[in-house]
Amino acid sequence: MSVKERITVTIDSEIAAQIKELAGHGSTSSVVEKALREMLTRHRNARARLEEMLAAHEHRDPEGFARSRARVRRQLGLPEEAK
Repeated sequence: MSVKERITVTIDSEIAAQIKELAGHGSTSSVVEKALREMLTRHRNARARLEEMLAAHEHRDPEGFARSRARVRRQLGLPEEAK
């Protein structure tokens, strides 16, 4: 069983209404949590795919791709790679 943590968020009233409509008689928290899980999964998969693409092309210009990889990691908020 996962541990739940209560947080407070402020969202646009139109989005809140849509979340409540989706939830129906269920939990609005579960609707928001599911949406966030899906978004985080897509983000994680996109980052992994980008890393794969950079690695596949790294052999063409190792120094250029090292600079590109570092820039992309900074833009995505990833830690710098160990040297």
